[in-house]
Amino acid sequence: MSKAKKDSALFHGEIDERLCLNCGFPNRKSDRHCMYCRTSLLEGDGLVSWARKTYYILRWRWQLKQRRDRMGGLSGATHFLTLKFLGYFIVGFALSASGVYLFSEALADSSFSSGLVASLFLCYGILTLKSVFVKK
Repeated sequence: MSKAKKDSALFHGEIDERLCLNCGFPNRKSDRHCMYCRTSLLEGDGLVSWARKTYYILRWRWQLKQRRDRMGGLSGATHFLTLKFLGYFIVGFALSASGVYLFSEALADSSFSSGLVASLFLCYGILTLKSVFVKK
């Protein structure tokens, strides 16, 4: 017996929520009042109510865009990605540099075990730098 596939709400043609005309908060279709600002969600059918609803939705989206633009500078996610890139680059460079230094010392001392450790540092450093610059 095969299990029935679950229907995702994302793939339905209909949206099961409507936006409040006052604040733009998404509400269920069965709600009579907005859950955020408590204004009435009952609306008339027709061209005037459709135009009013469209105007309020577009105004709400524009206000959200203005707030996002006003924050300016780097957002938290962009700032975090920059720090992550810089951190991985520094770690990769330090591992590679220490691997090269230890490998040259191992060659000077003719030490096989030190050479293995140095090659391990060098490989980890190169792989870290590769993961920074090569995206999947």
